[in-house]
Amino acid sequence: MNTVGEHPKSVAGTHQYHDVIGLLSAGGPGFSGPVSLALGPDGLLHVASRANPNQPEAVRVTRCTIDGDYVGEFSGWGEAPGQFIWVTAIAFGPEGNLYLADENTHRISRFTAEGEFLGCWGEFGSGLGQMNRPSGMAFATDGTLVVADSLNHRVQRFSADGIPLGAWGTHGKGPGEFNMPWGIAVDSDGHVFVSDWRNDRIQKFEPDGRFLDEFDGRDGGNGFSRPNGLAVSEGRIYACDWWNDRVQVLDVNGRVVDTLIGHSGTSKWARTFLNANPDIEEKLDKATQNIELKRRFYRPTAVTVSEDGLVFVADCYRHRVQVYQRL
Repeated sequence: MNTVGEHPKSVAGTHQYHDVIGLLSAGGPGFSGPVSLALGPDGLLHVASRANPNQPEAVRVTRCTIDGDYVGEFSGWGEAPGQFIWVTAIAFGPEGNLYLADENTHRISRFTAEGEFLGCWGEFGSGLGQMNRPSGMAFATDGTLVVADSLNHRVQRFSADGIPLGAWGTHGKGPGEFNMPWGIAVDSDGHVFVSDWRNDRIQKFEPDGRFLDEFDGRDGGNGFSRPNGLAVSEGRIYACDWWNDRVQVLDVNGRVVDTLIGHSGTSKWARTFLNANPDIEEKLDKATQNIELKRRFYRPTAVTVSEDGLVFVADCYRHRVQVYQRL
């Protein structure tokens, strides 16, 4: 990766742009509408592409190094066990397996880190253990899985093998209520943070679902507009602010302390493509209009943070992952 000193900083200067991974591609080195990402126990970055309805072959999970070297991918578009269509989130469990939420089949699937299918659970409905378009997922320190059950407007907790353990939340805009919860994260104390998508806020809960607080991001200027992906690391909450095209960084009290806006350069994969297609690069060199804008995030959807402070952001509509370093 590039050295930190070469790159621009975030709005408040507590993070610095580090690198970019990505290229629009239906297969191989590239992504197509990346919506979720997770760091595996092997250190590899896993990125889930949602693609579009006319590109079923592009719905996949790509595996690469954090330096942008392509390792492989797995897919299987469809509704049979082991397949998925509308992937919304991926997360690694404590045993090292990858969990994947599919809002088309309303279920959670489990794979090895390399993509071998291990099993799945879930069905459409509103009963305990049933789901209506599951989205964000996160594992708690006790090994249980919390899932944002989006159109049931609640959070469900499961054992790692899919046994339902409880649920909380109803439809509404009051404390502890939801309107399409999306992203979810759990801190080291077990507190659960949920991005309440249509209520434009983040809510914080005790592990048992008792409401603690809510954050609207307004102390950072205009507040959240459809927040989705979340991560919690070292006393900071990272929130993808979808319609505002940014990632807000909050402290434990919900105060905005920094903002990531995107500073992308040319990825390793894109450089390989351009080297093989010099005519395309020549045209891009002439197309300088709005070049600075194209470095920015365009609908960021997910964020994860490594133990050494690398912040990975799924820059969905630009089909890439931008990487920052926490300073």
